[in-house]
Amino acid sequence: MKNDVIRVIIVDDSLIFRETIASLLSQDPEILIVANASNGKEAYGKCKEYNPDIVLMDVRMPECDGIEGTKLIKSSFPEIKVIMFTTFEDKDYITEAIRYGAEGYIFKDSGQDHIRTVIKSVKKGYPVFHQKVLNTVVQSIPEIISEKVNIDLTSTEKKILSYIVEGKSNKEISILLMLSEGRIRNIISDLFDKTGTCDRTQLAVFAVRNDLVD
Repeated sequence: MKNDVIRVIIVDDSLIFRETIASLLSQDPEILIVANASNGKEAYGKCKEYNPDIVLMDVRMPECDGIEGTKLIKSSFPEIKVIMFTTFEDKDYITEAIRYGAEGYIFKDSGQDHIRTVIKSVKKGYPVFHQKVLNTVVQSIPEIISEKVNIDLTSTEKKILSYIVEGKSNKEISILLMLSEGRIRNIISDLFDKTGTCDRTQLAVFAVRNDLVD
């Protein structure tokens, strides 16, 4: 087995759903389902036992929901990345999940290829949030960026912003734009300076808040 296989725990109160998602994701040789859990507290215990890279976490579950589960996991295992995987667009769920450290928030109607891509992007350190989630974050966390501002961006910078919002990695962006990864990193660093942000999530929120992406 490859050393870089992504170890995943699936958390959902529906056994059938857990088994279905596990079956779909297991078709990818880069993803290994190491365990599953029916609520956040059980997921926390499984993290101690299996040391996953990624936890794919439902939101609404009995006994201990996904928000509390994320809080438990991130407080003890900050290196484990949590992706909220749900049908709910509730503002409170979204803001609480991000506040407690979730690196992704996607919906259950996403295609299996997209789910795999999100898992791989988050594992590499690139947060991925659905466009609807970013819009909610813009409205709910005003301290990230309080008012719209006008900044001059090149066409390349605008394209890179769009790809960051989509959750693409530097490597994927470099291929799409036919530029070196080093050049992409430099441009993103410049974007941090121009926007006053310090990570890709804030940069994505800034882009949406200021209508810099379509």
